[in-house]
Amino acid sequence: MKEDKLNGIKPLTVVLLCLSIFGIWFLWTKWVRNKKARQKLQTLLPEIRDAAKDFEQLINYDYYFSNFREQQFTQARSSLLKSIPGYYGEVGLDTADIELLSKLLNSYQHIKSERAVYNDRFVELEAAKYANLFNSLESYPLSRDQVEAIIRDEDNNLVIAGAGTGKTTTISAKVAYLLEKGLAKPQDLLIISFTTNAVDEMRERCLKFCRNMPDADKLDVRTFNSFGYFVTRFCSAKEVLLAFDGKDDKAKIFLQERFSYLFKNDADFQKKAINFIAFFSRPERDEFEYETRNEYLKHEQSYKNVSLDGTQVNSKEELQIANFLCLFKIDYEYERHYPLQPEDRNASFAAYTPDFYFPKYKIWHEHYGIDREGNVPSFFKAKHPFRTAKETYHAGMLWKEDIHKKYGTTLIKTYSYENKENSLLQNLKTRLETLGVEFNKRTPEELYDLIQLSPEYEDFIALVHSFLGLLKSNGKQPADIIIPKADKRLKTFMDVFAPLFREYERKLHDGHSIDYNDMINLASSYISAGDYTRSYKYILVDEFQDMSLGRYELLKSLRKQNPAAKLYAVGDDWQSIFRFSGSDISIITQFEEHFGYTSQSAILTTYRFNNEILKTTSDFIQKNPGQIKKQLTALSVAQQPSFLFHGLELSGHTLQQKQAIKLKCIEHLLENISATKSDAVVFLIGRYKHNKPPGFQDLQAEFTELSLSYFTAHSVKGLTADFAILLDLDSGVFGFPSEIADDPILNSVLHEGDKFDNAEERRLFYVATTRARHQNFMLYDLHNPSKFVLELQGIGSAQSVVEKKSCPECGGILVQRTGSYGAFYGCVHYPRCDGKVKVDAMA
Repeated sequence: MKEDKLNGIKPLTVVLLCLSIFGIWFLWTKWVRNKKARQKLQTLLPEIRDAAKDFEQLINYDYYFSNFREQQFTQARSSLLKSIPGYYGEVGLDTADIELLSKLLNSYQHIKSERAVYNDRFVELEAAKYANLFNSLESYPLSRDQVEAIIRDEDNNLVIAGAGTGKTTTISAKVAYLLEKGLAKPQDLLIISFTTNAVDEMRERCLKFCRNMPDADKLDVRTFNSFGYFVTRFCSAKEVLLAFDGKDDKAKIFLQERFSYLFKNDADFQKKAINFIAFFSRPERDEFEYETRNEYLKHEQSYKNVSLDGTQVNSKEELQIANFLCLFKIDYEYERHYPLQPEDRNASFAAYTPDFYFPKYKIWHEHYGIDREGNVPSFFKAKHPFRTAKETYHAGMLWKEDIHKKYGTTLIKTYSYENKENSLLQNLKTRLETLGVEFNKRTPEELYDLIQLSPEYEDFIALVHSFLGLLKSNGKQPADIIIPKADKRLKTFMDVFAPLFREYERKLHDGHSIDYNDMINLASSYISAGDYTRSYKYILVDEFQDMSLGRYELLKSLRKQNPAAKLYAVGDDWQSIFRFSGSDISIITQFEEHFGYTSQSAILTTYRFNNEILKTTSDFIQKNPGQIKKQLTALSVAQQPSFLFHGLELSGHTLQQKQAIKLKCIEHLLENISATKSDAVVFLIGRYKHNKPPGFQDLQAEFTELSLSYFTAHSVKGLTADFAILLDLDSGVFGFPSEIADDPILNSVLHEGDKFDNAEERRLFYVATTRARHQNFMLYDLHNPSKFVLELQGIGSAQSVVEKKSCPECGGILVQRTGSYGAFYGCVHYPRCDGKVKVDAMA
């Protein structure tokens, strides 16, 4: 029995004994671990205390806690802090040391959120600390938005500033704050804007704000071009001159001279130049792409369609045919009347005029607008008794062929699908040669004279000049251009452009000259190579929405050389309007992707215009979802309607009559403005230079007390008036929005545009409508208003637009005219469209 009891107790005893041994071992190892950790931490305590002091200095409200300072701290202390065990509170340290470690580790683990809270508080304290400065710079205190945008001092700072919110004041005040706080000396700052006028204004404002600060006159305020020129001259071993005195006209004249030389002395260049100007001067667009005839005719209005021998034709394909005939000295008549006997005439149709006639050979030529399957463009119309446009068109083709058979005349035919298949001219040549037509090439002298007189020549030189500038601004060479196999036009253009580019670059090299693009590109190269080592603490850039790829690369090279330098960029994506000169709106809309960690601020209080102009224009520009959303406020409240729409009865009048009607309206508006504010500043704003009224100088002489100026929508950017009169807000090729698109050739050296319809034109219209403090007067053709006018009338208070009368043939606008049989409504596209309606039919 006793043995049984002992046998029963043994296992429990063993278990307890094992647990005791394990417990003693665990306590021993823990004691050893803690002892080692304590000894290690005691060794590290001096470094830990230094880290704590470093962090305290980061959050002592002396300076902004930037991302760069955070990275410096974490990189310097991360190994130390990661080596601290999680059980540091158990190792036997003093309570004070444990608290120190706890606070430091917590701050390290939550450094980003702590930094955000700290910076918000820092802005508040700093605003109060420097209130006297911010309140004394201008005649009015800076807004809260401006003050916050000035104080925030991140590695990269993007300030989105609306129209009239004080961009120049904000940058100049930032400069004053940096100097006053001692964050930088004048020599540490590089202040950049885009135009000489903007730089002059910026320098003047900076000197005013910093007038009591040492060495303020040493502030470096420059345009991008000026800075690039300075760096290049500083780094170049040879003297550097400005090519063509910086004048575009002189550069174009040089290109014309080299074109002339190459044309006369290089047979290959001559062949390629003739090929482009005669057959590829117009961008390719298939008639089958148009949905309406009105759309097609409006598009055609943007092109001259004048052949090398001066013949006016109706389409791109007919232009190619006419130029082909001209180049080979084949005499022809365009749309010569074909005489018909009475039984073949139809009062419902116009006289028969085939496309081309060759009098020497008595050959007639018709060019038919059908595809390989015989289809016609969708905007062609069916006519009774036919059911479809295709049937109607083919019936006309058969009638023409029957007429030539009946009268025994010779007819040759070409087709639109041949142009699409690149066989049009070769097939035409074969058909003409079969009929005995002689082909005699013109001499180089004859060809040169024809090209010089061609209306396409000036446009060609302008295209070469624009392409050259954009190519260089992107830091590219002709060989860098990727040409799709199907883009024969771009390939032909590059064949002509490349030799002209080489001539241009040789001219610059031989004259030790650089152009504006070289200023930027060479400066970037010198800085990247370490040849220019000026140290900057801050780089401040105005009008950042106008940034191009070349200027972006210059900034990148400066930042790479000065990693601690801070970028302060101020701009408004709503006012990005210079894509045609290389600006890339994505650099501001995707700022952080380009430059790294960024603090984005917004200046949202406008001092320029009233609340009605603000609401109407803000709603208008933000119809484009690609624009950065912002909610502006205005200090001024509208006392009267801020958008006044004046529809004028212009359609159907001669150009001289239209000008007289517009001038009379402008005079009436100026009389009313003068009665309201006799010394008002008034801007007349047009989309183009040619929108300037012919009698503008007479208006200035008549209204001498008014400050009256004319600006294009591009040139008025940055300016302010009391009242603005926006002219010719019509629909059409030269309307607003302009329907003249950039030549597709330029797209190969331009950034990809905004996908939203008329995006750039919308921003340009926004610029034009945000110049006036009080009122915008909108003048337009009552029968042909701009789509922007119609949209604004839906946004704000407005008068209604009269209902348009549509042409039964093309869908265009009908305007009242007077003919030999009295009044009627005729199509605005006449003579391309002869649609008409009797007056009584419209009643």
